[in-house]
Amino acid sequence: MVADFVSEDYGWLQSMDGKEDARVIFKAGKARDGYFTNEDILKQADRAMRILKRDRPDKDHVLVVDNATTHCKLPDGALSARKMPKNTPHEGRNWFVEVINRDDHGQPRFGPNGKLLKKKIEMAPGTLPDGTSQDLYFRDGPQAGVFKEMSAQSSTVTPQ
Repeated sequence: MVADFVSEDYGWLQSMDGKEDARVIFKAGKARDGYFTNEDILKQADRAMRILKRDRPDKDHVLVVDNATTHCKLPDGALSARKMPKNTPHEGRNWFVEVINRDDHGQPRFGPNGKLLKKKIEMAPGTLPDGTSQDLYFRDGPQAGVFKEMSAQSSTVTPQ
């Protein structure tokens, strides 16, 4: 797979001296380079923007990326009501967000069967109207670490 930027006026994106470009050549697949992730797209865009700011600072630039997985990407643990339970989980159970398990270099990990490994993490805190952080998990008491039911979440919101 090749990912690159091209301009009608300047051709393929590269530095003025031709020594640097934003092209990515990627061998997709679990036994190869993995898969082109949102993080890879951001790294490529950062490289492109560095070249453009340095070599063509007098121009306005628009980078267009056509990659379906970027359309709904959120940070791991981002606040989202999708699949969020209404009630506090029963004793011995809990609710977490499932995310891709990554190595120290940000690459996805695969199990011996070739399937993508996932792990569960807590959802990130929300923000109340007054700007204070709202933890979605009990931190103290007998339910420490357990996801709070929605009524416990909304009852702590400061009235406007």
